[in-house]
Amino acid sequence: MNAARAPQGGEAAVSATAILALALPSSTMFLLATLVGIAMIRFAAALGPDAVAAVNAGARLYNVFIALAAGINAGALALIANAWGAGRRVEAERYLELSLAVAALLGVAITLLTWLGAGPLLGLFDLDPGAHAESVSYTRWLALFYAPIALYLVLASGLRAAGDARTPMLFALLVNGVSLGLAWRWSIAPPFGLQPHVRYIALGLGLGNVAGVVAALALWRAGRLALAPARRDAGSRRRLKALWQVGYPAAIEQGLLQAGVIAFLWVVAQYGTAAFTAYGTSISLLSLAMVIGFGFSVAVSVMVGQQLGAGSPANARLVALRALRLTVVTLSVPGLILAYYAHPVALWLTGNEGIAAHAVPILYAFTLALPMLAVEFCLGGALRGAGDTRFPLLNVLAGLIVVRFGLALLFYHLGLGVNWIYATLIADYAVKNALLVWRFRSDRWMKPLRAETPLARP
Repeated sequence: MNAARAPQGGEAAVSATAILALALPSSTMFLLATLVGIAMIRFAAALGPDAVAAVNAGARLYNVFIALAAGINAGALALIANAWGAGRRVEAERYLELSLAVAALLGVAITLLTWLGAGPLLGLFDLDPGAHAESVSYTRWLALFYAPIALYLVLASGLRAAGDARTPMLFALLVNGVSLGLAWRWSIAPPFGLQPHVRYIALGLGLGNVAGVVAALALWRAGRLALAPARRDAGSRRRLKALWQVGYPAAIEQGLLQAGVIAFLWVVAQYGTAAFTAYGTSISLLSLAMVIGFGFSVAVSVMVGQQLGAGSPANARLVALRALRLTVVTLSVPGLILAYYAHPVALWLTGNEGIAAHAVPILYAFTLALPMLAVEFCLGGALRGAGDTRFPLLNVLAGLIVVRFGLALLFYHLGLGVNWIYATLIADYAVKNALLVWRFRSDRWMKPLRAETPLARP
């Protein structure tokens, strides 16, 4: 499993084949997680609408945790990829070890905060009392596993930064296979003769992640992966500073993203539980297409970081443009298929005609936005791979917070229908696209990681 090598020079290093070699395993990993997320909704549907609302609401707070972990992931990926591209293997390994320690501490802290704050935070969605109670239970049980999930995410990011996207995909098969089996079984017949409840779906999901992280860490400790534990030196404080400088804007960006989504969902929830549940369900369905974009975004970030580390900014720009062309096509095809079958798929997943009717216009709006999502994935991935994590933060602030939430709030107060609320996401992505294209064309996005390069000395 430890056969990853530093990137070669020339345009061949950023060919479509090289991009796909990183993007497809990453997309597969994200697809597996998305399918399991959809399955959780399906399992919950057998327990009633309150359980479905609980899984959707719990996913929103889980995404807040993922947002904070994304800061560590973004910093680790950019710095490890830069060190790896420059041929500094030991430095890459030290960045990974430091990132794992920070991830574990973050996971424990957010678990405690989630147990204390789940009730008030989920209360923002104005759910029915039964749905709120089940949402709190589901969220708290899943939060018990935040530390191992954070460790797994950082280790997977580190391996991808070293050019090994295949091994994280294999770990994902283990994680999601165990999660799916346990959650399905315990949604029907929980252990010890307990009565079925949505909390046991969360328990199965969490234990699947534990199985994956135990296997991954064991192989890492044994030196069987592309990156291995490194002997400590006196540079930990310097690396922690670099990780903070690159990572904290990404964490704030993702935190703003989730806060904006929660605020947007609050507006949606004013139109009823069916509208709220439909939005969460639609996001899960559309993730089947969006995971392709996530995979390309990761591939672009890794390859841009490696090429800048190798001293080739021209290749760093080229990889983003080539990936963009691939992503537009591969995102649009599954999106159009899903839009064509929007109503029957939504009805099958939720088992509720009212929720399915709300889901259809959401799916149509997202389908129109998919080419714009491709731009955000690829150009945003290039910026993050170069260590320019501040501009994506400003981009989210302008698009999601100001435009989408601002328009949704305005439309709600004007008494417009919920379909107008759903349509604001198109304006959100249009604004973010314009800003990203302007930043990418300026070449200023390449400067941040160049400034970090001296930090990556042996």
